[in-house]
Amino acid sequence: MRSLILSLGTMLVAWSFNGYVVAQDASDTKQRDHYVSDASFIIGTYLPKSSDHSPESIAKTATIFLDSLDDNQRQRAAHQLDSPERRQWTNLPAPVNAGGVRFGDLNANQVKAACDMMAALFSKQGYDKMCHIMLADDQLLRNGRPRDGFGTENFSLVIFSTPSPTEPWAFQIDGHHVGVNIALQGEDLTMSPSFIGTQPEAFKIGDKEFRPFAGEVDDAFKLIASLSDEQRKQAIVSPKRGFIRTGPGKDNLVPEAQGVSCATYTKEQKQILMELISQWVGDLPPTHAELRMKQLISELDEMRFAWHGPSAARSDVSYSIQGPSLIIEYACQNLGGNPLNHLHSIYRDPTNEYGKQLEKP
Repeated sequence: MRSLILSLGTMLVAWSFNGYVVAQDASDTKQRDHYVSDASFIIGTYLPKSSDHSPESIAKTATIFLDSLDDNQRQRAAHQLDSPERRQWTNLPAPVNAGGVRFGDLNANQVKAACDMMAALFSKQGYDKMCHIMLADDQLLRNGRPRDGFGTENFSLVIFSTPSPTEPWAFQIDGHHVGVNIALQGEDLTMSPSFIGTQPEAFKIGDKEFRPFAGEVDDAFKLIASLSDEQRKQAIVSPKRGFIRTGPGKDNLVPEAQGVSCATYTKEQKQILMELISQWVGDLPPTHAELRMKQLISELDEMRFAWHGPSAARSDVSYSIQGPSLIIEYACQNLGGNPLNHLHSIYRDPTNEYGKQLEKP
């Protein structure tokens, strides 16, 4: 088990520097006419100033972002820690009156300040994923024209309480296929609850292809393929894809765990499972991700893995991973014509929703 922890730690550090495809490093995509808006162009090409994930750096980048806003923008972006806005996140296209400050309402310097803040809050894997999901949503615009609730311009940012290296505060990015909540206090950080999805599953900017959910898809089929006949019989609970049970508006819901017990897994199967879990946990800054992975490794034999649908690669499926402090759900979606092109997921730690463990007694 110790070798598993060490190899996962090494893997997480490597992932933090080596994204799947990095728009910001792709010189042949740095053409404005490849992007539908100024915000999209910056999201797709800007190199954040720093990858420092210390509490001081995270708080500093958030403060710089807030200070860049005018009074009206700041009123939308800054809320109290106990604001109801924290629990109003959704994966739906943003309504006109959505909370937060929209990327489309920010000037170039403000968008760059937002990117610097996100690069501090997320690992490189996580930062790239957020950017790629926003750029994917641009593909749903009709001939590149603005569309209510869709596209990079309609993702919004909210900061709850005053950013601090020691006191509790929180961050939220909300938009179509993203509802990520990060709660922080000092060295402690959690990303629960969060919705992360993408549509389309793959797209191109210039000649570069992006798959925001490459690992979430490929590692899952690798895991189901690795199971023995008996394990697969227990894991597959339905021949057809199911639905996410713990999505937005389902705070505190802990469904009954389904599927095969991960205590039956071989060492190789456990490694694949942890690689799959890392597709979400690895979005956290490297130090936080490694600590979280160690916690989850200690709970591995208490986890269950459930599969709905065919086990053949590139099938229309859903799956879940559930343990004492983890709920991951993934599901293809019918809307849009091709369920393989419209993907949803949930990441939750039911013991630490909205930073519950960070709250002072």
